[in-house]
Amino acid sequence: MKVLICMESGLSGSAAPAAAGELTVAGNMLTVSWTQPPEGEENCGSVHKLSYERIADVLRIERTGDNTTDLSFSRKLRTQGLLSTPYGDFAMDIETKLLLVPEELWRFPDEAADVFTGKQTQKSIQLSYFLHINGQEPMPNDISIQITLEKNQK
Repeated sequence: MKVLICMESGLSGSAAPAAAGELTVAGNMLTVSWTQPPEGEENCGSVHKLSYERIADVLRIERTGDNTTDLSFSRKLRTQGLLSTPYGDFAMDIETKLLLVPEELWRFPDEAADVFTGKQTQKSIQLSYFLHINGQEPMPNDISIQITLEKNQK
């Protein structure tokens, strides 16, 4: 299903422009993917893939572009992540404080008819966590990923 994605991170202090994406639901797996145009000093756009496994309650965010990240979030466990840059790879531990994936996202495919009537359906995935890198002070971050059903322009 076609959606619009707008991601805001506390680390960057700003929201990225909305980007066209795709949301799929298969069993207990919800996947959202989108390509974000280049920002700031980036040379190319970045491809994002977010996967949430409902039973395990684990969210994985992968980003490929000038820098590559692979992060996992779980309220139950301290997880690991990897940031790969032209300057090297940086492993980190992730301590998740808040992970909220609205139940309504699982019903988005059922609500697709609403986009034809002009009703705008929008939900946000919320994350709050600490990054622990090489014994440094924990770095807090909050992420909001706003998902809006895209109107069909037929």
